[in-house]
Amino acid sequence: MPNHNHHQGSGIASHLRIPATADSHVEIRFADILQRDRYDPQAWRREALTAVAGESGWFEIDLDALGLEDGDYEYEFIKDGAADTPIADPYAVHITRFGGYRGVFQIRDGRRWQQPFSWDDEFTDGNELRNNHQLVIYEMPMRWMESAPEKARQVGLGTFEKVVFAHLDRLKTLGINAIELLPVQDSPDTLNWGYGTRFFFVPDIDMGLPVELKFFVKHCHRRGIRVIFDVVMNHARNCPLAQLDYGRYFLSNEDEERSHRGEDYGARLFRYWPDENDRTPARDFHLHMAEYLITEYHADGFRIDEFKGINHWLFIQQFRDHVWHVHQQAFPGRPFLVIAEDSWRRAVITHRREENPNGRKVTDSMWNFAYRDELRGAFSDHLHTEWGEPSRRERILWMVTGSRTWNDWSRRAEPGFYDLSQAVNYLTSHDVEQEEEKRIMNYLLAPLLDERGYRGTVDDIRWVTDHLESGADDEQRFLHGLALERLRSAFSLLMTSVGIPMILAGDEFGDVHDLDHTNWRLKMSDPVDWQRLDASPNNRDLWHKVAELIALRTEHPALTRNETTFFYFHPDFDRNNGARVFAYCRTKGAAPGATGQVVVIGNIGPQSYARFNLSWHWMDLDAIQEIAPPQHCAPLERNDGGTVRLSLAAYQVRVFAT
Repeated sequence: MPNHNHHQGSGIASHLRIPATADSHVEIRFADILQRDRYDPQAWRREALTAVAGESGWFEIDLDALGLEDGDYEYEFIKDGAADTPIADPYAVHITRFGGYRGVFQIRDGRRWQQPFSWDDEFTDGNELRNNHQLVIYEMPMRWMESAPEKARQVGLGTFEKVVFAHLDRLKTLGINAIELLPVQDSPDTLNWGYGTRFFFVPDIDMGLPVELKFFVKHCHRRGIRVIFDVVMNHARNCPLAQLDYGRYFLSNEDEERSHRGEDYGARLFRYWPDENDRTPARDFHLHMAEYLITEYHADGFRIDEFKGINHWLFIQQFRDHVWHVHQQAFPGRPFLVIAEDSWRRAVITHRREENPNGRKVTDSMWNFAYRDELRGAFSDHLHTEWGEPSRRERILWMVTGSRTWNDWSRRAEPGFYDLSQAVNYLTSHDVEQEEEKRIMNYLLAPLLDERGYRGTVDDIRWVTDHLESGADDEQRFLHGLALERLRSAFSLLMTSVGIPMILAGDEFGDVHDLDHTNWRLKMSDPVDWQRLDASPNNRDLWHKVAELIALRTEHPALTRNETTFFYFHPDFDRNNGARVFAYCRTKGAAPGATGQVVVIGNIGPQSYARFNLSWHWMDLDAIQEIAPPQHCAPLERNDGGTVRLSLAAYQVRVFAT
């Protein structure tokens, strides 16, 4: 892979190098930013770039040879004399915004310079980065991390600095050990999630400077929190590459590859098939981008957006192999992870199998859409099966173990996962547009309000949530508390299932939508309302219970392994109106009944049981600790004959450590 960019390891090269159509005449124009009082790009100094020998379609200029005085210079390129349509540098590592977007280079002592950043104090004792089997991921839309004071459409963006000083300590206390950042590279989607990158080598100008993103990553690492970057490689929006050499990097509607690709989301699709000379410049561009995020920003992994749309398993495998190699060279022994978002739910991309490119896995892990869907179906009594389909108990077993996945679209079971690190399980993700995808608290509370004669709309749920202390009636407060208890139960399953659990920001205390999540614009502009952490004692209690469960997930050895045994299903579990009680053990490789195991008892039906009896293997009840128990429940007690009894409310899950 030729080094076409102007980054040099973790430093900065003296040359600016950009692609352009082979017969182009390319110039750079620039001025000291301190001359903004005389802002006139047409009058800026201009210098011609020279063609790179032996590399057709590449042009460069040596900044150190220009004899510049020390300063910070804004710059842009002119292609074929079109001075009225300047082009920014697609490889810019620092940008500015004034009458348009352009790159910034810095000169010190007559040479190109980059602001130094010390990583010497990146780690602290007792805060080591956890391996992939111990991860609990916090999905963080950076734009959502700053609440709108008037509880309306988002008016301000979360920034790296605000998250460091306002949120990181609380996330550390919660037990989070990985953050999955929604795209933080610069994007024109200012109030959206950022899934339309413009500049791939620099953070979003509204979130903070490069030094501030580095500061964010460093202070995550100081707390033992890994940072996984969400990267958008399917498409780009307003990327300068399109002006410099569209045909080499992007598809037109006439290209054959276009018919094999997915949605473009109103942007430009990158070209991934090799050209007639077997060159793949778009692939190279993204490999350099990832390399830069690792070496400059110490990325601990990547989440690949729109795997389905990219539809190029060989390239994604190449990407995965390359970034692993770069990361291990830069940081030997540190954990790393590449996750795919494949909305076609093909777990086989994480498998070593003959049909995959080179007979190997394509990515390390993937979002497990099926887990979200099955868990929500279980907590709403909508886990429907038809004659000839797998039974309800099979689907619960698959959901917890990941051994198979259920595809509700095709109504069939599909291959699952061999290892817990291959599946990222979650209750809610950032993409909340469909009714079945909305925030989990809305999903649980809406039917409770509807059943009691209230309304479960977004507006009504928001009103109840924000008037628990004054305005809401006793029954509304009760129903809100009941939904939070069921959310505790959902977290109990999430943290004890086989997989990497992921929490959407705000779900840990039961945040709800402020805006219409079915509106594709508004769903992206609905920040977390951090005041709701203390909306009621129940919200704060949920936060503490989630912290208990996270501690169990990250510290208990049985949960960092795959072995799981279901030792109880109610005899009527598969009947349409039967009891929905089940129990499983995360065994740590031993027979149920040993010490050092985790036992989960779940009731996913509408019936409640004051005294439920079931067979039990761990008869020393004094050695058993209940984790994150419900607020009101009867304790585990021994019966005669090797059974125990306990209370189980409707849709309630209880967790015990032996």
